Amino acid sequence: MPSSAENSPSNGATDESPNEFPNGTPDEPSDEPVPHLKIPPHILSLRQKIFALDSPLTIPVAEFNNAWKYLDNIYVRNQSRYGQSETTTYYWCRLWRTKAYESTITDEQRKRKRKVREPIGCPCRVRIVSDGYHMSVTRGKERHNHDISALEYKLTTAARDLAAKAVSKGNRPSLVARELKNSGIGHFITSKDAWNAGNLWITRKERRPPWQIHTPRNALMQAIVANEPGPPEVLHIEEYPKPPPKFGEVLIEVKAFGLSRAEVVARQGHSADVKFPRVMGREAVGIVVEGSFAPGTKVIATTRDLPPEYSGSYAQYTRIPVTHVRRIHPSCQLSWEHLAAFPEMIQTAWNALFRALRLHPSDRLLIRGGTTSIGLAAACIAKRHCSFIGSTTRQGCRQEILKEMGANQVLIDDGSLSEKIKSEELEFTKVLDLIGAKTIADSLQCVRPYGVVCMAGTVSEESNISNFNPMDAVPSTVCFTTYKSSTDDFQNFPLDGICHDVETGQLKLPHIRIYLAGQIAGAHQCLEENRAEGKVVVLW
Repeated sequence: MPSSAENSPSNGATDESPNEFPNGTPDEPSDEPVPHLKIPPHILSLRQKIFALDSPLTIPVAEFNNAWKYLDNIYVRNQSRYGQSETTTYYWCRLWRTKAYESTITDEQRKRKRKVREPIGCPCRVRIVSDGYHMSVTRGKERHNHDISALEYKLTTAARDLAAKAVSKGNRPSLVARELKNSGIGHFITSKDAWNAGNLWITRKERRPPWQIHTPRNALMQAIVANEPGPPEVLHIEEYPKPPPKFGEVLIEVKAFGLSRAEVVARQGHSADVKFPRVMGREAVGIVVEGSFAPGTKVIATTRDLPPEYSGSYAQYTRIPVTHVRRIHPSCQLSWEHLAAFPEMIQTAWNALFRALRLHPSDRLLIRGGTTSIGLAAACIAKRHCSFIGSTTRQGCRQEILKEMGANQVLIDDGSLSEKIKSEELEFTKVLDLIGAKTIADSLQCVRPYGVVCMAGTVSEESNISNFNPMDAVPSTVCFTTYKSSTDDFQNFPLDGICHDVETGQLKLPHIRIYLAGQIAGAHQCLEENRAEGKVVVLW
């Protein structure tokens, strides 16, 4: 792409000779059909709002992520801060510099023709706070000391992508450049810009991404990819490069992987940390192909808390650090679909019961959210380790499932469970809340004095507890804690012992609903509609 200075307002539009491109220049009349550019109708007004920020804006995460590529020539990221429930990112105006750029290239080296804009030193700063569902955008004290046209020298990501896609479909670069100028998002784009961008995308005509040009066929694999947020149908299988393992990593041939509700939320676009296109997946079981473990070793793995450069487990092969992988005992004969329940469902349930709640044989346990996969697994595990299990559901038709998994009593949860427990004179010493923010205040009233309440998950889109005052919400002498899986917990839960208990029939696993990789959309639909009644597993 040409440099920003070549397209700067100070230079004006680039003059192009008629012979530079065989198809002509942007100013030539033509009877060719006008390229159709899919530009959101509100994007120009949103650009102006983001630029001015006269008042704070609150935008859904999915809408913000889709719009940001049209806005990324206004601000540059400065720093980010990650909290327990929110991520705060600070941006500076792109024209923040107070002195001109000076090239470090020596006279002996080939210098790029570049004319740098005069520095403006804009003091405007912006803060963006994300809670996973909404983006709150606020401006600092200082406004921009220039108008928005001063930023048009820098092409947005969207302008480049639209030009590339249009040219790769056979449209003349000059027509594409003209339409982008008319649209208002590519004021200084030239035919040369569109031509160069289109060359990078030309292999799309063959339905092959650019990285496949030099990638041998034996280095490819099939992966389930989501190119954009949306319904389950956005998940589709396509060819993808097989990732080579680095030092301290293993390459796993994935035999099966389980689904979690966090993946549904990410696919819908409600997770600020997930960028598209993306190969999702937080857990996998399979065989080591190469890396730090011996080839042929059966393993379970989790991709939880890995940086973005690691793809998920929705693929035939996945590259994972050894810190996130555990060997399965060679004598274990469990099927892949059963083993796929261990990385997330079994280890989360076990650690929540014994590390967070410290379950004791004399305890009376209440599982709120009993029909979730972790709730069912917790009932199965706790059956041999406590004196009484109460489990909740909102649907009376699921009572038999809960009793089959180990519940001594099933309670219909209408949101005010504590009143029902007190009226029936029930008593619980430990409460495992898997519903989350909506019910935790009521769950704190369900336990007797000196009891413990643990929140270990959420099945709703609300992750923050609104209007929560610990002095009022937590009764005296009641302990309130949370549990979130970690790599250390994954490495230390008794995998071999639980496998042995399942094989010998001492421990019964929840129902496992099996899908094939080609049925991934149906698997997500099943989980999204709460029809699983157990663990959803996908086999390759």
